[in-house]
Amino acid sequence: VASFLDSFAPDQAAEEGPEPQTLDLDGRPLRYLRHGDGGEPIVLVHGFGGDLGNWLFNHESLAAGRAVYAVDLPGHGGSSKEVSGGGVAVLADSVAGLARELGMSRVHLVGHSLGGAVALETALSHPGLAGSITLIASAGLGSEINTDYIDGFIASARRRQLKPFLEGLFGDPSLVTRQLVDDVLRYKRLDGVDGALRAIAAGFTSGGEQALSYRDALARIDAPVQVIWGTDDRIIPPSHADGLPVHVAVHRIAGAGHMAMMEAPSEVNRAIAGFAV
Repeated sequence: VASFLDSFAPDQAAEEGPEPQTLDLDGRPLRYLRHGDGGEPIVLVHGFGGDLGNWLFNHESLAAGRAVYAVDLPGHGGSSKEVSGGGVAVLADSVAGLARELGMSRVHLVGHSLGGAVALETALSHPGLAGSITLIASAGLGSEINTDYIDGFIASARRRQLKPFLEGLFGDPSLVTRQLVDDVLRYKRLDGVDGALRAIAAGFTSGGEQALSYRDALARIDAPVQVIWGTDDRIIPPSHADGLPVHVAVHRIAGAGHMAMMEAPSEVNRAIAGFAV
């Protein structure tokens, strides 16, 4: 993984495969990337400070006989940096808006970290849209969260400052390459990003804890739900996967950190493909 990330060239990859596209959602750009065609589509939703590239090791693999979309949430990647207050509901409306504009009436939602809370909010606010929900190290299932990471990620403006925080995302810190750090810094220097990240962080954390809980709402979601968690997650405790309703399937990945879909892509891909049916 580290070797690939260090040599990965986004421009070259775009020439060899599908390129990101942008749609106009209520007057604001929303960037997405599609692999595959047909079937009931999967929509991949990244976490705080991420983008559609977080699904580098999952996107194409999942697109066997179906369309798979990765989206840049507002405030991230190539999407608008206007976040209208930064609440999770706003982010969820962008996911539902993507489905609406592209004519998708039923999708399988896969959300990582903050994207997990966004997936849950999307399912609750737009009944019938979610065919299934896969939550990877999801926010919204407990109160604890490493706000030092969030604050440090926002405040870091140089490689030496940012790298230790990014290393905290992985069970194996050596996976954080110079190229990865530089790519994140490049994004953070875009106009509007700092304000967007601060607004989004304020929308789902407060007083050093998560501000929103979807744990009790799991019983109201009319779609199958599964949870995937790395046992070495240092951002959101893996214990948040304990004691969930019996209908929620739980997969624990030994040794993986917060970015399980990058550290253990084969295992994560198998779990998603076998569930999103």
